[in-house]
Amino acid sequence: MASLKRQAFNQHLLERFIDTFDLQPSWIKSHPKYRTLLEYGSLSP
Repeated sequence: MASLKRQAFNQHLLERFIDTFDLQPSWIKSHPKYRTLLEYGSLSP
């Protein structure tokens, strides 16, 4: 459960960065390391 909460928080945070810095969401979300950022700090990928 903690890992799911962490991943949801990471996704929310990445969305905030994308919006705040006016980045192109498709570029960010299609990057191979995007999944790694979503799973950062979670117990299991």
